[in-house]
Amino acid sequence: MLSASEVNEMLKQEEIFNFIGIKFEKLERGYARLKFNFNEKLTRIGGILHGGIIFSAVDYAGSYAVRTLENVKDGVTVELKINFLKPMKDGPFIVEARIISEGKRLIVVDISAYDGNGNLCAKALGTWVVYRDTSSGTQLSS
Repeated sequence: MLSASEVNEMLKQEEIFNFIGIKFEKLERGYARLKFNFNEKLTRIGGILHGGIIFSAVDYAGSYAVRTLENVKDGVTVELKINFLKPMKDGPFIVEARIISEGKRLIVVDISAYDGNGNLCAKALGTWVVYRDTSSGTQLSS
């Protein structure tokens, strides 16, 4: 499994990752936590974080929680539903993703986004399809 610093280095290739300013803080089996700071370029009219920015951060967190599983070569978002509960305007922002169901091909992830005051501001549920390296002969059943 890649470390948070290795993932941060690898994702420097992605402009949206750099634009938002995301930094992964922790990766462990079935869990990912990232952080990013407030930046006016990330806001909508009214000075709150744009929903698309929140959605992107949620997607990154969920994707890398999925990639912490054994034999996962890649994972692709199939579905992602998000509820925006409170405006996000006070950073730094934290997004945490936890796997709640692991099948052979489909993984369901629960994701929470918090503002700098610890308020739950967005809640998401997503499904990822995974592509596993089966060369080792070990496969998980669904």
